[in-house]
Amino acid sequence: MTSPAESVAGVLLAEHDGLSELLRLLKAEQQLVLQRRSEALVSLMTVIEGQLLRVRNQQSQRNDILKNLLADTPISAQPGVAARVALLPELTREQTLPIAERIDTLMLLVHELAWQNHVLLSHSVHFLEEVLAPWLGLEKQSTALYNQDGLIRKGTKRPTLFHAVA
Repeated sequence: MTSPAESVAGVLLAEHDGLSELLRLLKAEQQLVLQRRSEALVSLMTVIEGQLLRVRNQQSQRNDILKNLLADTPISAQPGVAARVALLPELTREQTLPIAERIDTLMLLVHELAWQNHVLLSHSVHFLEEVLAPWLGLEKQSTALYNQDGLIRKGTKRPTLFHAVA
């Protein structure tokens, strides 16, 4: 039977590895956006979605384990995994706090890179709309896929694959 420290450490290590892989994939995504390689980008997005699912499952496992171990402990007001791990018993905390801190750092990097990729892709789509609209006779309303909140605009014609990832 594994000790609480071993089970927490194992789950945290798996999450760390999952986030590291997600960060690598997001960096590759950024390169493909900059190179305007839309077919490769579509393929990579499938891989990224799979990795996101794996990371979410790992985070769910981590949350379940920490919830069980910290059942009688008041919830920390501090955000992040490290703040929750810091509430664990001393032996478990000493063995797992460094990896929890790295997970928090990786989460920040993943969020930052995902946001950068979103902005790059949005600018790329906008630029292509501006360039192609005069030649294709497209009205601005029909090519504007996203509203200011980043959601698909209501009433917009269903985008083709070209419009969605170009």
